Amino acid sequence: MPRNVKGDTKFADYWRSIRTQLDQELMRWVSEFSRDFSTEPPEPMRQALEDGKRVRGCLTCLISQALGGGITAAIPRAVAIECIQAACLIHDDYVDQDTTRRNRRATWTMEGPRKAVLLGDIIFATAIQKMFELSRADGIVIAQTIATIAKGAYQEPLNPEDFATAIANKSYQPETYNQIIHLKTGTLFGAAAKLGAIAAGASLGTAAHAFEFGARLGEAYQIMDDLHDIFELEQQRNSPQVKITSIVPALLYFLPVDGHDLVRLLKKQEARAGWIEEALPNLKRRMRDEISVRLNRAANEIEDFPDNSYTRLLRTAPAEIVHMMEVQPVAIPAAPNIISGR
Repeated sequence: MPRNVKGDTKFADYWRSIRTQLDQELMRWVSEFSRDFSTEPPEPMRQALEDGKRVRGCLTCLISQALGGGITAAIPRAVAIECIQAACLIHDDYVDQDTTRRNRRATWTMEGPRKAVLLGDIIFATAIQKMFELSRADGIVIAQTIATIAKGAYQEPLNPEDFATAIANKSYQPETYNQIIHLKTGTLFGAAAKLGAIAAGASLGTAAHAFEFGARLGEAYQIMDDLHDIFELEQQRNSPQVKITSIVPALLYFLPVDGHDLVRLLKKQEARAGWIEEALPNLKRRMRDEISVRLNRAANEIEDFPDNSYTRLLRTAPAEIVHMMEVQPVAIPAAPNIISGR
């Protein structure tokens, strides 16, 4: 990886330059996860750790270098973040009953639910241990992040019948969507950025700004992911109920929607309600606009970062990261201060 990035370097170039190093270090950590096993590390664990975009870990490294830190100190922190992401996916796939992950069988379908959950727990716990071995501050960030993500996941509406009941009795509020995307996705991106600041020896204030930068980026990333669910819904004439459930929180948050209509939708009395067809264009527009708002807020958090080539790259990174999805990118309105800095 070059010691300094050039003025015309894009985040994707930086990401490619560091992803291999993150992959190699992750595989070295596998022996830590299976230290007390009587056999070799289970293949599902290795598979869960060897795939992934490594965007969050890359962000840790870029933040560290923007703040004058070295890549060596950033790498183990970046790997810890990627381990949390991998463990979360192991748990999520079982909870959501998803049978595939990245074109492979989900861990729980190979190991069974019990072993899959325990593998995720092992990865979580080992990441906490290794970060506390680095410093108390690192360990606290990782432990708090895992707890916060779990709180977000606990509040996610997954069962359509239960969700319909919660909407009917008004125990589920539209703002819950915003809370969950912050807790589940924003927090992990925020932790990735904060660990980068810690790796660079930055002040508490700078680390706090780094966290907010990452959190806004993560929220935008999640909204983009939800937006793709809506595009998939449009392409499917008779969408499965679970897919309908996944877009209802966004509908409630972004649009004035009648609760009774949503209850009927969730109970499948109207699998393809006409009002939803009319609402989707406005929903997609508002979600695109909100992505731009959050990316702008992210950019504002790093205005006082040192002026160097890494910081200039960091200013362009949020928009690029949001578009690094596995499906066709969605056009987002331009956010001038992300591209030009201040």
